[in-house]
Amino acid sequence: MITLIIFKSNARGMQYGMGTYIRELTGSLLSYPDIKIYVVTYHNSRFKEFDVAVLAERYFEINIPTPKLSLLHDSRNEIKYARAVANLLADIISENEGIIFHMNYIDDLPIMKILRERYEYSVISVVHFFQWEQLFNGNKQKMNGLNIDKPSNNTEFTIFTEKEMLRLSDHVVTINPFMKDFLIKKYNIPPVKISMIRNGINIGRFTKTDSQEKIRLKHKLGFYSHEKIILFCGRIDPDKGINFLVDAFTKACKIKDDLRLVLIGQGYIQDILDKCKQFYGRITFTGFLSPDKIKEFYQIADIGVVPSIYEPCSYSRLEMIASGIPLILTRIEGFSDMSEGEQCIFINRHITHDGDILFDTDEFCNAILSLSGNDKLAETIASNAYRDLLNKNSASDMAKDMIRLYKNLIKNKKPDLEYEKTERR
Repeated sequence: MITLIIFKSNARGMQYGMGTYIRELTGSLLSYPDIKIYVVTYHNSRFKEFDVAVLAERYFEINIPTPKLSLLHDSRNEIKYARAVANLLADIISENEGIIFHMNYIDDLPIMKILRERYEYSVISVVHFFQWEQLFNGNKQKMNGLNIDKPSNNTEFTIFTEKEMLRLSDHVVTINPFMKDFLIKKYNIPPVKISMIRNGINIGRFTKTDSQEKIRLKHKLGFYSHEKIILFCGRIDPDKGINFLVDAFTKACKIKDDLRLVLIGQGYIQDILDKCKQFYGRITFTGFLSPDKIKEFYQIADIGVVPSIYEPCSYSRLEMIASGIPLILTRIEGFSDMSEGEQCIFINRHITHDGDILFDTDEFCNAILSLSGNDKLAETIASNAYRDLLNKNSASDMAKDMIRLYKNLIKNKKPDLEYEKTERR
């Protein structure tokens, strides 16, 4: 029996892609009878006391609240809290066998260190994105000159923390091949310690709608049947390319009067409102929605847009494809597995002399106009992308690869690689 203990922090990304990853992974893993799963949600503000909930057979959720007087950025308090988490898990760990600790974010590092001190069980870390991407908005040039191994500022310390966590892990999982190359070249992680396992989704949870059902759902959600719904789903933040999207959309609105942009998610909404004063009536903000409500919007969407400046593997992209929505994507490394013109329309990336990433809003506008005005093209792109999704991104394949990795780690756990620790600030 494999006992998988997955750690889930209160990081904002857990409400979006990382949270979806955990749901998809656990849902598919449970199809294997020889695995038991505990999802440990720590710093959970929804709970005041330690709580264990049974979600399904062999599937448990452990909720650990945030201390009342918590100084999250104080390393001494982080260590105390990590010890408390490990103490609360002690009985569960002692009662089970074949344990794997599964980490997802740099906030997990203090807990990882305590667990490694107390147990010899394997630890894996999944890299959902790199910290430098978030810190520098995808600008690789800003990595030059950083002293990551001896950090002297918050930026260097954040990247060092990520590197330390991956170096201390028994195995590292990346979700695309470019991430693996970066880990080898920049973080000096041995190739044998890295596996590339693509994100997957349960495609059967998503449905394509016919024209009559789409009209019915549009009316139910308050939209006119003639409107072309352009859908964005994710964090409404600059790194998601939201500013380029809104600029392109407002240009397209000057040419076509049946376009509506729907933005699902939370973030820098005021910045967007300042950009679209002429077209307030053409943009809908839904805020944060449940997965079931998001699926209703997928069913009415005519075009999906994922205009990210960086993106290792967007779950909203996979879900839109599974829902039969034709996509406009930015030409970045995380989307390079798709074919131009056959499976999506790409917006080319432009890198300035200083390394900043830009997209041409005229090119973006033309893509919107092209897809919204050509139903045959939209249908062809959506169908081709769907077939490709079946081959590359099924949750069952992701779970199969992860099960194989878990079993190999349990059977052939290697001695820890020697690692020179750097003192915390």
